[in-house]
Amino acid sequence: MPNFIKLIAMSSALAVVAAPVMADARPAKRVVKVCRKSSGTAGLIAGGAGGALLGHAALGGPVGMVAGAVGGAFAGRAIDRTITAKKRCRYVEARR
Repeated sequence: MPNFIKLIAMSSALAVVAAPVMADARPAKRVVKVCRKSSGTAGLIAGGAGGALLGHAALGGPVGMVAGAVGGAFAGRAIDRTITAKKRCRYVEARR
């Protein structure tokens, strides 16, 4: 029986020690995700030029060149935006 009383006394002492501590009065920091949108201009220009060369070689004439330029521009812009997608967002501490 004395061991049981010691056990209860020790557990109540641990409960007092393990009580939660009051939080600071300062408000928590607010973190915001800031993203910028890549325009993909470099890929647009490079893809258009490369597509025009390939379109002229494959289909020939001005129609092939224009079709290749348009297709290459769309593809180049999409590739440029995909490659730089991870570099566009960051987390910053917001001002209040």
